[in-house]
Amino acid sequence: MDTILEYLESAMKNIRSNKMRTGLTMLGIIIGIASVIAVLTIGNGMERYVSDEVDAIGGNVAEIYLDSSVAERGFTDEDIKEVEANLGLKGATFYTAALGMATGNKGVFDAFVYGAGSDYQYSTGTKLKEGTYFNDNQVEQGARVCVLMEDDAVHLFGTANAIGKTVEVSVGGNSVELEVIGIKENWSEMIAQMMSMESEEYSCMIEMPITTYGKAYKMDVSEFYDFEIFWTSDQPGTIVKDAVRYVENMMGLRGKDAVYYMSMSDISEEVDSIMGAITAFMSLVAGISLVVGGIGVMNIMLVSVTERTREIGIRKSIGARTKAIMIQFLAESAIISLMGGIVGIVLGISVAYVGCILLELKPVIDPVIVIGAALFSMMIGIFFGIYPARKAAKLKPIDALARN
Repeated sequence: MDTILEYLESAMKNIRSNKMRTGLTMLGIIIGIASVIAVLTIGNGMERYVSDEVDAIGGNVAEIYLDSSVAERGFTDEDIKEVEANLGLKGATFYTAALGMATGNKGVFDAFVYGAGSDYQYSTGTKLKEGTYFNDNQVEQGARVCVLMEDDAVHLFGTANAIGKTVEVSVGGNSVELEVIGIKENWSEMIAQMMSMESEEYSCMIEMPITTYGKAYKMDVSEFYDFEIFWTSDQPGTIVKDAVRYVENMMGLRGKDAVYYMSMSDISEEVDSIMGAITAFMSLVAGISLVVGGIGVMNIMLVSVTERTREIGIRKSIGARTKAIMIQFLAESAIISLMGGIVGIVLGISVAYVGCILLELKPVIDPVIVIGAALFSMMIGIFFGIYPARKAAKLKPIDALARN
């Protein structure tokens, strides 16, 4: 009685005796598996990169708006403090912004000028590198202080160590001198490019207390029709909708469809969905080559059956069972596909690493995908080897021996 080990030994013997043909047969499987692994790894790396970039802008951040044509009034500072306290938010703040100019001892630069509350430090996802962010007392007093990013400090003062230095910030013909009390980490490269798309000139970003902004540029900052909220990762995913409902009740706007929001987490989910769809489509295209490779396995196994007809006849005439013949040919096709799959995995990971290096991405290799690819390649061999194996197993000894 034949054993599984004997089947495998016989299959390996036939594979070794036709090395060139086996190699060419494996090529389709190798290309297919390598393509799928490379596409999924680079796709996952791209998805992780975009997701991290969106989170860097502000992962747990949302902006709540009022429809000014429906609402009788805007939000006051007391309103947002009530929302923050009752929902247990990490923070909530107004902010306003304008284009202006910033002057340091190294030159004059375009600037995005922001006036905000102390909680605005949570908005961009960039951390303080040196110094402090302005606090509630400084906001209440309208202190003439500001926070810069590291690159901005270098452009304005020639050094990142700019704590205590003075920068003049102008908007609409009005100017104010501010003391630098904090230096933030720089934007990532992608966000920095997005921020500078509108102008080829270097632009700074200046953040100051909203009261200072209002006094300096003669603007009313007592009431706004939008504000930002910030929450921690352990708070429920419904926190934004809870905030919207609370604002509707607080402002007497329930059922009037006058309060709406934009959440960075929603944008992140949408980006992930789009990237996932793109990766899935590319994987499907790459997977077509796997089918082609499987057809190649079936074709070569049919040729093998034809070449070994007499061998099959002799084996069956001396007592080999139909099942044994079928298992032998299935084992051979499965081994060919598995070997091709293993080589394809190694090649795919290598290509993915090179691609990620060229694209400046971090490769994200999913072990489940790698193991799945190996098993899938073997399943392809078995699936496309069934027909040749059945054809070999069903040969009658007399017919097989009668063929040349």
